[in-house]
Amino acid sequence: MSYNLLIETLQATFEADEMVSTVITGDATEVDNYKKNQFPLVHIEVVDSGGLDIANTSTVSYNCLITVVDIRDINKEEDRDKFWKNDNRHDNWNTTRHILRTGELKMVKETYGENVSLASAGSAELLNIVRENLLDGWQQQWTIEVPDVYVKSC
Repeated sequence: MSYNLLIETLQATFEADEMVSTVITGDATEVDNYKKNQFPLVHIEVVDSGGLDIANTSTVSYNCLITVVDIRDINKEEDRDKFWKNDNRHDNWNTTRHILRTGELKMVKETYGENVSLASAGSAELLNIVRENLLDGWQQQWTIEVPDVYVKSC
């Protein structure tokens, strides 16, 4: 039952952030297929689950890819600013990195008291116009340890 606890904890972590509009999970290619999602959006994908850790048999570790994106708004007026361009890409990167970092810190601090904790986090990767949806943001791989209260080692 550790998988459900993992997903529920991640969902609660990001839904508690007032900057986040939508939290979804599942196939990454379906992030906005419904065209009804509100942005900024957090996508949670469980990539794999580690093998048995001999030193700690009371937890299960999961590698998760956390992606936070916002939709790019392009101004139709003539582009006069070569640095900032005519869109909100920098605002999107700023907002989505803040959301990802806040979630990361909440998971380290075990905010929800279920002993679900962030064991490690990779570098955050900047996303620039991902998919065809003009989405900007960040993604990061997290290794999360979840207690396994149903399986005890002998």
